[in-house]
Amino acid sequence: MNEISYNFYHWGPFLFHSTMDKELCGLMLEEGLKVRGKSDELYTHKLAGHLGEQYKLDRDKIITKLAMFLEGYCIGYNKWRGGGGMKPKAKLLSMWINYMKAGDFNPPHSHGADLSFVAFPDVPEELTKECAAFKGTMRGPGGISWTYGEGDRTCISVVHQLPKTGDLYIFPASLKHYVFPFKSPVTRVSVSGNIMFDQDSRIDYFSGKKHDA
Repeated sequence: MNEISYNFYHWGPFLFHSTMDKELCGLMLEEGLKVRGKSDELYTHKLAGHLGEQYKLDRDKIITKLAMFLEGYCIGYNKWRGGGGMKPKAKLLSMWINYMKAGDFNPPHSHGADLSFVAFPDVPEELTKECAAFKGTMRGPGGISWTYGEGDRTCISVVHQLPKTGDLYIFPASLKHYVFPFKSPVTRVSVSGNIMFDQDSRIDYFSGKKHDA
């Protein structure tokens, strides 16, 4: 076969994965304990998830810790695009903590922002064992899936992950995603939030840094 020249193009959404350290995981869990059980902090009525315990979180202590992950997303996105000027000038619109128990789940949904994130400060080992023993035809219990496109077999239209303690994902808020239920008698803790880019401001509301316009 003769040699040919060719190009290929990145297409679709950019999904970012990183790992939090124990300090940030501990901070999220600590802040969650301050609101857990308080009815006035319940956030369930504003969310799609079928979970009994979802609470609004105070952003002040966590927001600066998330700045480096948003910056990492922007760097990765610009490299993936082969250039571009996405800068981490953004506001954290909302943040909440989820206590997921056996039978809870999140149906397919998206968020109303530019980016969303989900972090997992505590994932019990029992879920890894349950997923390994799962023999069904669907995705493993406790996993999270992101979907894009029509599901053609020539395209990658679904990305599925079984989170571990410390995992953090950032993705376009419009990207549909869902979480599968599990049976193990444990509680998995995750923290989610929505991010909006601030095109008019030179201040990064996550870290307080100034950026060139």
